[in-house]
Amino acid sequence: MAADVSVIVPAYNAEATLAAALRSVLLQSVPPLEILVVDDGSNDGTAVVAAQFGPMVRLIRQRNGGPGAARNTGIRAARGGWIGLLDADDTWLPTKLERQLALDDDARIGIIACLSDKPGQTCPPEIGFDQLWTSNLLVNSTVLMRRAAWEDAGPYDEDRALISVEDYNLWLRIAAAGWRILTRQEVLAHYTRGVGISSNTHRLLAASLFNIDQIERVLDLPVAKVRARRVAALDQFAGAALHERDVSLARELGLRLARTDPTAGRLARLAIAYLPSPLLDVKRRISQALPQNRPPQLFGQPVVPVDPGLQQPVLLVIVDTEEEFDWSVVPPLTSGIQAMRHQVLAQRIFERFGCVPTYAIDYPVAAQREGYAPLLEFLQSGTCGIGTQLHPWLNPPIEEELCERNSYPGNLPRALESAKLHVLTDVIETNLGIRPTLYRSGRYGLGPNTPDLLAAMGYRIDCSVRPHFASSGTGGPDYRDAHAHPFWLDAGQTVLELPVTVGVTGALARFPGLLGAAGYPLLRPLRLGGILARSRLLDRIQLTPEGTVLLEAQRLTRAMLAQGHRLFVVGYHSPSLQPGCTPYVRTAADLQSLLAWLEGYLEFFIGEIGGRMSTPDEIFDAAVQTRDSVAGQAAYA
Repeated sequence: MAADVSVIVPAYNAEATLAAALRSVLLQSVPPLEILVVDDGSNDGTAVVAAQFGPMVRLIRQRNGGPGAARNTGIRAARGGWIGLLDADDTWLPTKLERQLALDDDARIGIIACLSDKPGQTCPPEIGFDQLWTSNLLVNSTVLMRRAAWEDAGPYDEDRALISVEDYNLWLRIAAAGWRILTRQEVLAHYTRGVGISSNTHRLLAASLFNIDQIERVLDLPVAKVRARRVAALDQFAGAALHERDVSLARELGLRLARTDPTAGRLARLAIAYLPSPLLDVKRRISQALPQNRPPQLFGQPVVPVDPGLQQPVLLVIVDTEEEFDWSVVPPLTSGIQAMRHQVLAQRIFERFGCVPTYAIDYPVAAQREGYAPLLEFLQSGTCGIGTQLHPWLNPPIEEELCERNSYPGNLPRALESAKLHVLTDVIETNLGIRPTLYRSGRYGLGPNTPDLLAAMGYRIDCSVRPHFASSGTGGPDYRDAHAHPFWLDAGQTVLELPVTVGVTGALARFPGLLGAAGYPLLRPLRLGGILARSRLLDRIQLTPEGTVLLEAQRLTRAMLAQGHRLFVVGYHSPSLQPGCTPYVRTAADLQSLLAWLEGYLEFFIGEIGGRMSTPDEIFDAAVQTRDSVAGQAAYA
């Protein structure tokens, strides 16, 4: 059955891209009521392409009036209660309409958008006017607009001075009229870059400033609010112009800002705009070399985040389940597995909150009944999952030199790393009756061979990446260029990385590379990292009850939510549930504090921020669905 959606495709000289756009609509899992192509005065074969699709596509031809005029024409001719907006050079993933319409549970919802693959796009689940006034968060081809909202707010403003921001103008008027704007937190549209800051700076600047004036006039906004937005726009374009080496515009805007609203940063940027071009090029190269300006990487290769389509914050608990040992010695000296019988203390808390933790167990725990027996009860009742954790110094076959470098399994020869992983996997399957598919590298020591080894053995999930940390000084991996979003670990996209949740907060959070600089040998005596953290300028926080106070964990969670994160991973070490076995829990009071942290964080996560519990397998399945949807899109695009 067709959805009550009319899809409007304005097209101007779109002969080369229109067919792919239309095919992506026709292949929707829930088809629309109709597709209307508005040929906006094209002088190529746009109309011919549209006509090839027969009665499924209605063609409307008009004299060129711009995208706003074309969309208005299409909407006026449409029959649907919802208007699907699609640019002629963009495409939709097959489940876009189905997934977005599932959010239609309130007649005051005026727009349901989704995410696109436009670089850097983030968008909260619901957007208010103030958020939208700060920045246009919506990509046009992601938007489903209720026809009643368009009628209430008024049609697109067809003034040619608004071309390239006419959609933003309408979103602001819809939000100001009290309509709700929701965003499906999934990438369901492919975006093709068109007019942007780097491709037509002068035109887009003029349109953006004109839009601010228009909105001020239509909505009668406070003078201070409009002035702040205009200054922010000038700031944005001044920085972009300097980056694109349009120094004349950068100087013009810099002087304008210096006269009206001077700050130290703006004056410094203005001075830079007067530097000779060779010096500007040196500055750019240095800036691009800084870690915060490089794309996320692992082992020198860029990684691309995976969006598992989470609609609300989701929490996983992954426990490093291991023997007690002396952490001051590397490789550590083992002292027993007695702490395993105390795991029930945390497990009962998890069960009260509907949380199913995953215990990543190492060889001593998996091989001895005293170690794994406490987990069998949880496993048999379906209240836990089981993964592996490879501590090479304890895991047969032990053929390597026992030294700090070899305590990171990723540093071992490929054959030896593989042999140890096979032994550990087999003993878990034998003693616990389950073949694990989640892996954590001991000391979080992934290596270049690990992804392929995991894929070959049928592992689906790794959780070893610890963003913003590096152990390269002791032979371990450097994760400073990693991030906390899930990503595919292997080239075949069969092993999903679920990184440890580590984030940075503070006024300098945009520059996490400063943490790496603070760790350089010459700077370590200055203890810059501690100074930055205590001053709240730049604080690195890991989501764990071990060494992170509850208020810090909550602060981190709120900050990461604001940045668009939806997946959070809490972790700790199983020996911490017996006082005296880890540096974090020395006394019975420390143990009670750890348990109170777990209970307090779960209450906060479910209650205050509206999150829910999940499992690594659920996230993997969602990521596979996204992967397959993208592959399907590529097949017919």
